[in-house]
Amino acid sequence: MNVYDAIMQRRTIRKFEQKHIEREQLIKLVDCARVAAYGANLQPLKFTIIDDEQMLKKLYPFTKWAGALSDGAPRENERPTAYIVVLGDKNIKPNGGFEVEAGAAITTMMLEAVEMGLGSCWLGAINRDLIKKTLCAPDNFDIVYLLALGYPMQNSRMVDMTDSVKYFESSDGSINVPKRSLDEVLITL
Repeated sequence: MNVYDAIMQRRTIRKFEQKHIEREQLIKLVDCARVAAYGANLQPLKFTIIDDEQMLKKLYPFTKWAGALSDGAPRENERPTAYIVVLGDKNIKPNGGFEVEAGAAITTMMLEAVEMGLGSCWLGAINRDLIKKTLCAPDNFDIVYLLALGYPMQNSRMVDMTDSVKYFESSDGSINVPKRSLDEVLITL
């Protein structure tokens, strides 16, 4: 698979098979994130892998899923089998503002996840304070995002946008993600 194909195939997955992801694969995803583009090459992010069943259960209530869908949250037997927690290290970047770096890091992980046959969901609607407390993260770390991972249990596909950017579920259970056309986004100034 080439990078373009991975980009075109990557869609958010919110329902996962309850199949264990090998630890080496999760470490490889973090390795991809560590070499992402970082402003001034500060590299202020740290990552922790959560794949322990008990910790997964503890963190799940601190997440929100699929606001555009009436029943978009994964059921107990559809939940992610791993999270990669993205943390911002204020000892490296005291003023915080880790979102740009985290976006680059998460994107690289999501693209490698496609290559591995994994589904991913970038979670920003999370209770950062409770996640930090549950993980006993040191004070200098901010919880930036979670990346939920697992083997896909649903299909998610790109569709042409007509009148709304809201994703929706079709009768076959697939998630349809409207995207603006290339003609609409590529402009001449």
